Amino acid sequence: MSNKLRFAVIGCGRMGIRRMKSISSNPGTELICLSDNDVEAAEKFSKEMGCDFHPDWETAVGRRDVDFVVVSVPNKLHNPIAVDALSRGKHVWCEKPLARNPDEAKEIVRAAAKTDTFLKVGSNLRYFPSVQKAKELLNNSAIGDVLFLRGWVGNAGWPTKMWFSDVDLSGGGTFLDNGCHLLDLARWFMGEARECVGQVSTLHWQISPLEDNGMGIFTFDKGKLAFIHSSWTEWADYMYMEIYGSSGYIRVDNRGTKCITTWGKQDGKQEVFDYSDVPAQSHVLEFNDCVQFINRSKQPLPDGFDGLRAVQMAYGVYQSSKLGKRVKIWGKEEESLLEQLEGKG
Repeated sequence: MSNKLRFAVIGCGRMGIRRMKSISSNPGTELICLSDNDVEAAEKFSKEMGCDFHPDWETAVGRRDVDFVVVSVPNKLHNPIAVDALSRGKHVWCEKPLARNPDEAKEIVRAAAKTDTFLKVGSNLRYFPSVQKAKELLNNSAIGDVLFLRGWVGNAGWPTKMWFSDVDLSGGGTFLDNGCHLLDLARWFMGEARECVGQVSTLHWQISPLEDNGMGIFTFDKGKLAFIHSSWTEWADYMYMEIYGSSGYIRVDNRGTKCITTWGKQDGKQEVFDYSDVPAQSHVLEFNDCVQFINRSKQPLPDGFDGLRAVQMAYGVYQSSKLGKRVKIWGKEEESLLEQLEGKG
């Protein structure tokens, strides 16, 4: 019997194809089957990948020879597929955002907490070399105590024919789509977010209630602040972030083709780490890291709770914008769920 981790991929879109290629290229993993409602495209990919095809995801998830299920479908389907897979004792990789809303995300996390399997949420930005360098510097206290973070992330938006522009399928606009990446990084760098105040608008794409721009100010542990902007009208660039501390700063610049980390000190001296010529490989690095964690029976990151918190932070901005006031995004329910998950570990 093979010792390889055996995968089913649900969804043959852009991210699903990337995951399939990562599975096929890793010597410790095997692609068993895939499923998608686009039968013609899915059958084509199954032949290319040398795996089985199932038109319904339930059959793929229910196969006894599948250890790990990749959920790469519109957000509306994340909850039913992930919960079913976890209840069957399968590991789950769910693309971001974890769910359409906090309630659906909590249900997935609770399902994972009841099993001995692992729930991993996709977040390839953690594997950008510029971001990895920033995390290394922060772990080594290179800028002293973190004081605040500010940054933005975005793309040129989605044509109305895309599922992203359907609120029933997506659950939210740019803050839930792009914003989840930066929200995840902010927690990774700064700790837990407690409150937020935010505003959203829809001025260009005209797909209300889905926002094409959103801005939030988050209060973290010890009063640290983060300003985060997510956009669907960021025409050319992608991500830029600054973290300031008591003795210096870190700038992560992924605008256009750049991939640069700058470490600056109070006296004006800087050290620049330029990875712009490094081939893009964040998706492969993320997948391989996940496999190594699973093989050591350890939880890969970001985990389900990280995914839940990103959704809650995005919805905190939505709620604040609607109510016109600051809102809490941390409470006893989150504390209890975190304790439950830590007890599982």
